[in-house]
Amino acid sequence: MSDNLPQSAAQSVVGHALALGAEKYAATGLSVAVCDRNGFLLAFGRTDNARPLSIELTLRKAYTASRMGCSTLAFQQRLQRENLELSWFGDEKFAAMPGGVPILNAEKKLIGALAIGGISAQEDVEAAELLVAALQNNPIS
Repeated sequence: MSDNLPQSAAQSVVGHALALGAEKYAATGLSVAVCDRNGFLLAFGRTDNARPLSIELTLRKAYTASRMGCSTLAFQQRLQRENLELSWFGDEKFAAMPGGVPILNAEKKLIGALAIGGISAQEDVEAAELLVAALQNNPIS
């Protein structure tokens, strides 16, 4: 993989996320967002029953994971551990909700981020980590 996540990889992982949503989380609306290393949206998808708030949060989680270079769960834990306010980071697009995961290349450099939203916080994290691991193990150029 290159220094930035390829568009084709972003589109492919969105397709996989939606298939996973249909297979495992059909009763719950699901959305997926993939950003490049700078937090700009590369691909987005959602099921028909995805809720508007979860759609917006999914976009923000992918953005945050990319901009911060860590999972949104780790970011949330940092805010809690250090008693920090989200607003202190000066970016109104940040979200400290679990489900955003950075995507690293073979050299462990940030190339993008993926977020899942709409299922439980734990399931958001599990699904996002599963999809990122699959993407990193089977790179698409």
